[in-house]
Amino acid sequence: MLHTTVPLADAVGKHISHFCAFDLGKNDGANHCAHLVSHLMGYEFDATCKNASLAEKQRPEKGACIRVDEIFNRLRETGPWDERPAHLQTCLIFVCRRSNMRHLDHRPRMESSAAKHIGIHLADTVWHYSNRSDQVVSDRVADFRTKFRRQYQLAGDPVEFYYGSLS
Repeated sequence: MLHTTVPLADAVGKHISHFCAFDLGKNDGANHCAHLVSHLMGYEFDATCKNASLAEKQRPEKGACIRVDEIFNRLRETGPWDERPAHLQTCLIFVCRRSNMRHLDHRPRMESSAAKHIGIHLADTVWHYSNRSDQVVSDRVADFRTKFRRQYQLAGDPVEFYYGSLS
């Protein structure tokens, strides 16, 4: 069962500031896909939205991870989307260019790059943050994959999709 801080359907149409009490949540120029997923899932590790200033670090509210690669690399189970195990029907979905992935010890590892994205997958739907629209959106998996293939495609550097367990 998926446990998020708010029901996914209730998140659709909301701006990141609805979930984040820190200054980063007011910055429409930032990439908020990992930021949103982390607030919804309660991921507070590595670089967070709470780390922007000393004053914010001292506030009692929880921060949230802001980097896609830091989430991916912490998960205990990851792999190519098309090889997703049957038991992971609810999971995270990642997209990036092939050049952004490394394989260490038979395990994929995501490098830092601007061309990457994350969403929450449940029942053939992906909930994620649209940085272009500055709001939470949901897409069917096929539409999500088409959208990001078009957006991230570079000649000679294919777009790839990965799954990740929720913890």
